[in-house]
Amino acid sequence: MKKSLPVLSNKKNVLSAQAEQMILEKLPVDQKTLRLVTKALEPKNLKRLAIAAVGGSFLVSFVSSASQNRIYQAMVAREMKKQLDPLRKKLDELEAQNAALWEQNRELLKEMKKKEIKEDVIS
Repeated sequence: MKKSLPVLSNKKNVLSAQAEQMILEKLPVDQKTLRLVTKALEPKNLKRLAIAAVGGSFLVSFVSSASQNRIYQAMVAREMKKQLDPLRKKLDELEAQNAALWEQNRELLKEMKKKEIKEDVIS
C-alpha cells in the first residue's frame, strides 16, 4: 500500500487531498510528479497551460494542413503528368521531324553551292 501524502491542496490548489490520493492509487505517479501536476493546475499556471495548449493545437492544425496540401499537390502533379505524356510524345516526334528537315535543308544548300561553283567554272 502506498504512503498517504501530505495534503497538497490549499486555497490556491485545485485538487483535493482525496483526488490526489485517487491519482496516486490509479496511476504509477510519484509524489514529485503529482506536485508538478497540481502546480500546473494552479490558476496562474492554468492560463499559461491553456495558451500552450492552444498554440500546440494551432501548430498541429498547421502541420496537418501543410501535409494535406502536399498530398494534394502530389495528386495533381501525377494527374498532370498523365495528361502531358501524349503531348510529350508528340513533341518528341515533331522535334525529330524538325531535325530531319534541317538536315535535308543543309544537304540541299550544299548541292546548290556545288552547282553554283560548277556553273561559274563552265561560264
